Amino acid sequence: MNVKADCLKGCVRMNVLLLLACGLLISLTYALGKLATQAGVEGIELLFWQISGSVLIVLPSAWWAGQLPKLQKDHMRYYTLAGLMGFTGPYLITYWVLNYIPSGLVGVVASLSPLLTFAIVLILFRGKANFSSGLGLVLGFAGVLAILLPKNSLPSPEMFIWVLLACASPLLLAIGNVYRTRAWPANGKPLQMAAGLLTSQWALLLPVYAVTQPVGLPTQALFTVMSIAVVSGFFYLISFELQRRTTPVFVGQLGYVIALCSLLIGILFFNETPSLWVWAGAALIAGGVYWVSNGKSVGGTA
Repeated sequence: MNVKADCLKGCVRMNVLLLLACGLLISLTYALGKLATQAGVEGIELLFWQISGSVLIVLPSAWWAGQLPKLQKDHMRYYTLAGLMGFTGPYLITYWVLNYIPSGLVGVVASLSPLLTFAIVLILFRGKANFSSGLGLVLGFAGVLAILLPKNSLPSPEMFIWVLLACASPLLLAIGNVYRTRAWPANGKPLQMAAGLLTSQWALLLPVYAVTQPVGLPTQALFTVMSIAVVSGFFYLISFELQRRTTPVFVGQLGYVIALCSLLIGILFFNETPSLWVWAGAALIAGGVYWVSNGKSVGGTA
């Protein structure tokens, strides 16, 4: 009995560590993206190298596991659309707004994705919200208002429009979440789907990068960009293991790990000083993610 209890505790600890690792890696991606854009790297260039690193890590892992991407029509359509909505689009928006707002704030806004996913399910598929999930949506919306509306919330009033634009990233990601759930190919495996998704986005970006970007990266940004590529690749591998070991409810807690890690990294490495309104907004959004993740809906879940 003690052996079983010890095994259970060990599994719980490992799951928590994986959750924290995923949140930290995403937050590091935003911070490194901030450094790269400050060094003059454009979003399309940064995203191309990020995807390249991810493909170099995930595709061999898929081959080793016997889960290479399939090239059937429904799979190819899924790779392309899910990649545009769930990876390329959100990251291009993120790298764009990182030129204008703190990286910690970007992380807080990004954590809205589970709330927006749930809201889309409610609106489009007539899902039903119970008290917990309804409360979560209200808290998340209040968190966004706490960041946007108070006069002294943001470092400067000019950031208002950029924070608003940053919200397009989790919105697009939420649309991608719903699409992935509805369009997941029959017998598709997570590692297989991710390898196909990343490879398709790399193939789409390659000609764009070749035509629009100079050959080679700025010397001062080389290490930063390569770090993003490695961090992104390992995030995917760890997130697959987290999804395999846990439930969607547990994975849903990732939102407030991202928010907290992003704020702390911004404070420690960029000397960012979030206002009390931003902290309050982050807390409300985190609470919203918690309640939505632990609530249920008919017709889909966040």
